[in-house]
Amino acid sequence: MKYGLIFIFLILFIIKCSKSEDFCIYNNTQYGGVYNLTRILRPTNTPYSQSFTTSLGQSATLSFNFCKLPVSVCGNERACVDAGKAGSLSLNETVNYGVNTLTIGYVTQKLGSLDCLLGQNLRHTNFILTCDPNANFNITSIQESPACTYTANIITRVVCRECLYNCSNQGICNAFTGNCKCNSQTLGEGCEISRLFISSSDSAPEETGGLINIYGYFGNITENAQVLIGDKVCKNPISSPPNVWNQIQCTIEAGSGVKNITFQDNGLKTIGIDLFKYIPKVYHCLNNCSNQQGECDSLTGICQCLNGYSGLDCSAQSNSNNNTQTSVNNGTSIIINQNITYSINIYSLVEFDIDGILLNEYILYNNLNNSNINKTTTTTTTTTTTTTTTTTTTTTTPTQLTNRIITNYNQFISDKNCTVQYTIEEIKNQPVQYSFAGVDFKLDPNSIKITVSISNYKYQSGLNFLQLRILSDVNGNETLLDSCGNIISNDGANINTNGIDNELSSNIITISKDNKIFYGRFLPNMLSDNRKSYLSTSIVYKNLTSLMIGLNLPHCINECLIDPDFSVLVSPPVDNLGQCDEPSSSRKWFLYVVIIVPIVGAALIIILLSVIYKRYRTNLKIAAAAFKPAKLNKI
Repeated sequence: MKYGLIFIFLILFIIKCSKSEDFCIYNNTQYGGVYNLTRILRPTNTPYSQSFTTSLGQSATLSFNFCKLPVSVCGNERACVDAGKAGSLSLNETVNYGVNTLTIGYVTQKLGSLDCLLGQNLRHTNFILTCDPNANFNITSIQESPACTYTANIITRVVCRECLYNCSNQGICNAFTGNCKCNSQTLGEGCEISRLFISSSDSAPEETGGLINIYGYFGNITENAQVLIGDKVCKNPISSPPNVWNQIQCTIEAGSGVKNITFQDNGLKTIGIDLFKYIPKVYHCLNNCSNQQGECDSLTGICQCLNGYSGLDCSAQSNSNNNTQTSVNNGTSIIINQNITYSINIYSLVEFDIDGILLNEYILYNNLNNSNINKTTTTTTTTTTTTTTTTTTTTTTPTQLTNRIITNYNQFISDKNCTVQYTIEEIKNQPVQYSFAGVDFKLDPNSIKITVSISNYKYQSGLNFLQLRILSDVNGNETLLDSCGNIISNDGANINTNGIDNELSSNIITISKDNKIFYGRFLPNMLSDNRKSYLSTSIVYKNLTSLMIGLNLPHCINECLIDPDFSVLVSPPVDNLGQCDEPSSSRKWFLYVVIIVPIVGAALIIILLSVIYKRYRTNLKIAAAAFKPAKLNKI
């Protein structure tokens, strides 16, 4: 029974409190702000009490409370002046809002005929609560004007405007406007969005490390800022130059490989995935330049092929007449050699979060017929000269050859306000030398170079990064004959991704089919907001005839610029060093000739000798008899 009464009492108390709270929530829809006066309620037996001077110059005390809670000293009414009622519970209160103010009015029921005659036998009590973020509850004054109308001026933080998320402890809340003034590292209504990101970084020698610059946005860093390269601390991080918030400088110790960059400050963190690479003392070459078919330049990681060999790894035998053709069709780059077709497509642009979860994928492949796609084609020419030299004069005859065909495509991703532009450049007749992001390279005729620009992409978070996906595949078969006219097997393509290696100066994939080798080279560098940045490559998927590569881009604000290239080399069919590998029927015939002919010949000789003996046997016997005495006489 006892516990049952306690339970009922608790239920009634909760109901009472909840009702009180309902009466204590004031929503200032006109100027903004929600005020909860339960935070300033007093117990019914100890209400707010403040002395003041009446309009007649007498001393009096105003007692009151809020939220329709009765005041015991006021006869269980809302408010009273001394013993005179000043606010009845049975009458509704009046509420008015101002900028950062709340005015609550109480009124009494009709009083006696001789009481408050100037106030029409009523007392009015008004409480003007004004925002002061530094005051919990402070009654600054109480006045009676006119008679029987009392006004209490109160300052309190309860009617101040609250800021969203309390500005996430990353800014200053304006209690009068409810707006946050965020620090230099955050933004958003509640300073809940980090502005930090990393877009690129210098490299350092693996054997010594050294001073590096890291680019992105870091804000006004504090003395507690920390930079990690992998798990190593990059010491003494500072803004460089001072008060410039998009670059920091620190010193990293020796190490090796490709590392993440982590920046932490003021409770915030951002990570650049695979953005730092130690500079190797020695670069490896792809497939060690196919053993004895080339020499590896350890400073550049580029193979110098010996005479008779070509390709990025010197695996192809040189063949100047390879009948290779290039073309571009609706954004697809095509390299054709006889019946084999290699195609390269800019497939999609993907946004990942820091945990590698795919957030958005924008398909670019086969999406070029939309009205927002623009295509332009230009042709450049190269002048070659044919020079004839004699003893007295030199004659030069210029010949115009179309050497480069450049096709431009643009796609606009509306919900990201992002423009993807890619330029497909076909190299036709002459080699072309290029330089991109600190890397010098040459492309031979019938190569394709693709430049992709991704500008103004709006990330969901400063921690996110992009991946550009490129799809390469091979189709077709051809009948190959060796120098002896025999058919060479034309099995499926062999896709080799061993060249996706951080130890190489470039990431390289090869697709081999029949006697043709398709090369795709992805430079290790790109331009992130016009600064050189490391570019890592990953395999999205591969099957028997196709391969999708993902180029992992840093957090570029203005522009990411990438520059891969592709080519096909053809080797002469292997014919066992000139020794014809004859078909089975030829080998059987050879055996018949080798085995049967000697037997038949021997039989013919025996038959011939038999015929001669039968015909001339008498003469042979006479000759034999004559021969024997002669022989004996010699003895």
